[in-house]
Amino acid sequence: MRHLRIKKLVAGLSLVEVLISTTLFVVIILSMTGIFKMILDSQRQSIATQNVQENVKYFYEVISKEIRMAQRSSGACAEVPGAARFATSTNTYGDVLHLKNYHGECVSYSLDEDNGVVRFKVVRGLGGNQNGGFLTPAKINLKELRFFVREADNEQAYITINLIAEAVGREANYSLMNVQTTIASRYYRAD
Repeated sequence: MRHLRIKKLVAGLSLVEVLISTTLFVVIILSMTGIFKMILDSQRQSIATQNVQENVKYFYEVISKEIRMAQRSSGACAEVPGAARFATSTNTYGDVLHLKNYHGECVSYSLDEDNGVVRFKVVRGLGGNQNGGFLTPAKINLKELRFFVREADNEQAYITINLIAEAVGREANYSLMNVQTTIASRYYRAD
C-alpha cells in the first residue's frame, strides 16, 4: 500500500512538472517572437531610411550642379525675369524653381504626382522642345518642397531647399525625414 501511494505521488508530480515546463516554453517562445519582430521592424526602418536618403541625395546632386552653374536669364526663360538667375512659383504640390542652366536651357524643378506618388520632376527646354522626367523612384513619396531664393545685385545668389520625404509602403511611417540644404551660385558679378 505504501508502494502504491509513492507511485501516485510521482505521477502527480510529473503532470505538474509537464505543465510548468510547457508554460515556461510558451513564455520563452513568445518573448523570442517579440524580439524577432522588433529586429525585423528595425531592419525595415533602416532600409527605408537608407532608400529615402539615397534618392534625396541624387536629387540634391542634380539640382546642385544646375544651381551652381545657372546663368542670368536675360529674357530667354519666360518664368525668370530680366537679369535674374532664379525664380519660384507654386503648383498644387509645393514650390517650383525656374532657372537657365549652363547649356542655355530653361529648367523647372517641381513635385508632380505619378500613380498616386508625389515625385521630383525636372523639365528642360523651351516651348515645344521640352524634355524631362522624374528624378526619384515611385518608392519615395515627397510630402513638401520649398525653395527660398536670395538673389541681389553684385552678391552671390543662394537657394535654400527644404523638403519632407518618406518611403512608400509598409515602412512609410518609419522613414519620414525633413531635409534642408543651401546651395550657392558660382556667379555673383554682373556677367
